[in-house]
Amino acid sequence: MKNFFVIMTFILLSSFTIKSESNLLPDGYYSAILDEEYKKRELNDFEFLLQNGKFTIKIADKLEILEMQWLDENSFIVKGYTEPKSPNELEQKILKDYRPTFNITKTFNITKNNENEYYFTLGQESDKSPIISGKLIKSLSGK
Repeated sequence: MKNFFVIMTFILLSSFTIKSESNLLPDGYYSAILDEEYKKRELNDFEFLLQNGKFTIKIADKLEILEMQWLDENSFIVKGYTEPKSPNELEQKILKDYRPTFNITKTFNITKNNENEYYFTLGQESDKSPIISGKLIKSLSGK
């Protein structure tokens, strides 16, 4: 009877899963503030708008409206930014081995109200040296 109780307890406790906090970005205007090491490489901060699954960004003085796709609750791709819109055969092979994604983590700072700040990396989640990283700050005023 004791073994039965231990087994049932184990089954009950192991049936629960721990749900990680979702970091889906809400629609709005964002400023991407790059970490200092990327600014030293002469990469620039940028701004974008998320709205209804669209990622709108200014690239080379042209406003681009791109498709955004969440891969899971913490990472997304942008067709035309993180990968080609219509990849050719070679690009498709490369994307099978390496698919850079925006990986989002909510930032926490006890001394500051930062509910609209997220830490991000662009690359694969396992990358020790991402393509870029920094903070995403959601504008409270709409832009």
